[in-house]
Amino acid sequence: MIINKVAVLGRGESLQKFAKFSDLFDTIYMIGTFHKEIKKIGLKHFKNKKIIHLVGRSDWGWKNNVDKDLNIIRVQTMYYPYQLKRKKGKKGILEKFKNFKIGFLPDYMKNRGFPHVDRPILEKYSKEYDNYEELCSFLENTFKDNIEMNIKNVKRHRYWPTTGIFALDLCLIENMPEKIYLFGIDAMKTFSFIRYNWEPNYIRANGKGAITSKLMIYYIKVLLKEFYLTKFYSASHKIKIKSSNWVLI
Repeated sequence: MIINKVAVLGRGESLQKFAKFSDLFDTIYMIGTFHKEIKKIGLKHFKNKKIIHLVGRSDWGWKNNVDKDLNIIRVQTMYYPYQLKRKKGKKGILEKFKNFKIGFLPDYMKNRGFPHVDRPILEKYSKEYDNYEELCSFLENTFKDNIEMNIKNVKRHRYWPTTGIFALDLCLIENMPEKIYLFGIDAMKTFSFIRYNWEPNYIRANGKGAITSKLMIYYIKVLLKEFYLTKFYSASHKIKIKSSNWVLI
């Protein structure tokens, strides 16, 4: 029996637990290129679900007509339409997913995430500010030029460490769920459940990967405080968070 719970599916190792719980959900937020994951887990675990497919600029469209058997409500991005112009010789999101309804950055998300400062700046000051609102205010008042430069160059108005964190944030805002289940959201502390050709074959536990991992966990903690009435059920035992509404499964 399907009851009204929602799941967010990333591509980390803990995605392997999804099949065990798949009958609990009627809505799924699915992150990135995902056709191999569906094939390995089994199409039956995704049929008759409402699917919001979160994609970044580097994600690819569906292969082998896997999408024909899925109820994809929309393909969702964290960008505005003018930011998605394709680069010369490469397909953009609008072309890769031309047969789907495309969702652009909603107004209710435009002031969420982090101000778009350089990542080393964000890493440094996120260590100094436990309070998210104070951190954002400090960055916006101190690094105005840097934020304007990044918006111009990178064409992202706000910064989420990964598409997965944006998906989690969006899912919470849109559904205000009593319970939310996370599979494959491992904060870059595991291998991917399935490694695509362009992905490294090692755990990205150093360099930029380590920074991204820390920022992911920081933002998850922000969401746990904001949505304190929501129970977060995490399939990943790699993320260690002490909170009354963070539950390992």
